[in-house]
Amino acid sequence: MNFKIIFTGFFFAFIVGCSNEDSSKADQYFAAGEYQKAVLSYTEYINLNPSHIKSIYNRGRAYEELGQVEKALEDYNRVLKLEPENVNANLSIGKLNLKKKDYANAAFYFDNALKGNSDNAQALLLKGRANHKLGEVQQAMDDYSNAIRIDKDLGEAYLYRGALKVHLKQSKGACSDLKMAKNLQVAEAEKLISQYCQ
Repeated sequence: MNFKIIFTGFFFAFIVGCSNEDSSKADQYFAAGEYQKAVLSYTEYINLNPSHIKSIYNRGRAYEELGQVEKALEDYNRVLKLEPENVNANLSIGKLNLKKKDYANAAFYFDNALKGNSDNAQALLLKGRANHKLGEVQQAMDDYSNAIRIDKDLGEAYLYRGALKVHLKQSKGACSDLKMAKNLQVAEAEKLISQYCQ
């Protein structure tokens, strides 16, 4: 009887150990840019651990890298069913909506990401981009400013806030933001500076 219990314990430890190796191997494939192998390895791991959020999300990222956006969305949505305020899944779905120019849905998912982490500068920047495209000028300005408050080195936030200030004819503040973006190595800033800050 005791032998059975011991054997079962060793067998379980072996399976768990193998599972962790499968996930780690999938991560290595992903890091090496071998996305098809990563998908296969994550899938094997997920079959044994169907609620492992990190692996489901990472498989979605691998699918996205392969250009299989619908499969990526399935995985991101699966993550959100398990954990509705998952920051990474909400950001990824938001970015896909931003690419499709579905700005209202993009803003919705960036808002959800912020529910999971209200100090996420990247989520604020992206929400600002969505609101900017929707014509929600004051909300976009607030989003960019909050992103900068959290991460003073987020050059894109200065760039887009500067562009918004150009639109609002706030030339002094615009040029200050655009110069900051240039100092932070944002390539597009130089062109805007030459157009609006001479």
